Amino acid sequence: MRRFLVINADDFGYSVERNEGMVTCFLSGAISGVTLMVNGVAAEDAVNRAKKVNMPTGMHFNIIEGTPVGTKTKTLTDCNGKFLDLSSLKKALSKGEVDMEEVRWELQSQIDKFQSLMGRKPEHIDGHQHAHLLPGICEVFASVLRENGVRSTRCPYEDLEPDHVYSWTADVIKDLDAMFQEVIDQASSAKPILKENGIWVSDRFVGLQTMGSDMTIERLQRQLAKAFKCNENDVISCELMVHPGYKSGDVGGCGIGVDDFARSEQREHEMNVLQSKEMQDFYRTQGIEIVPFQRCYS
Repeated sequence: MRRFLVINADDFGYSVERNEGMVTCFLSGAISGVTLMVNGVAAEDAVNRAKKVNMPTGMHFNIIEGTPVGTKTKTLTDCNGKFLDLSSLKKALSKGEVDMEEVRWELQSQIDKFQSLMGRKPEHIDGHQHAHLLPGICEVFASVLRENGVRSTRCPYEDLEPDHVYSWTADVIKDLDAMFQEVIDQASSAKPILKENGIWVSDRFVGLQTMGSDMTIERLQRQLAKAFKCNENDVISCELMVHPGYKSGDVGGCGIGVDDFARSEQREHEMNVLQSKEMQDFYRTQGIEIVPFQRCYS
């Protein structure tokens, strides 16, 4: 049985410091690719860096932070023209206040911008904070990917560890397990929709419980070993979602400034774990091959 692990770094283009850290991780073999936020203030810098080192680059569809790329976003934005945050978007969806044609237009606008920056369409697109899986949005998302020939996306169905104690967000979110379970449930509902549209997703996923200081070598190895445990197929694939990068300075974001996570040591902590000898030895002894998304479905 072959074991393919895609280690994908989110939020490429958020800041120059983050871009630099992700390229460092790629060159050291700690990640296999990145997904670009085309509305990030450092998107052009990110693209230039990716092209120089031939780094696999997909798109990180962002509909919940900062400034839209398209012009038809009335139901997706606030009075200042900025995207509704994730909580506000969920509320608007529950009330039937979101125009799905605006979702379609914004997604296509971001794909078009990606193409203008990279010189090609993305082969992989996932969603910032998993907003691509929200009920109603997922159907539009899958349809637009199919129409653009996009081959793969993220579907984060992960086994939650019981009694897991979270660190970096414990004072902000009181019930992370409930939030993560909601994402997992949405992923389960999205999987058949994505399949109907010919969109490939990995067999397994790891990353919800290993962000920032919650990423330890022990926990990461345990979660990956569990993900790859026992499978009847000749090849099993797993995506590991990561958020490495040097901590951001005063310039960054998607049009609303730099958040606390970007300014913290959390991103550099992930870089250290991912580049550690312990993780490289683990992949080798477990027979895990670090590959880009395209290797899994080609």
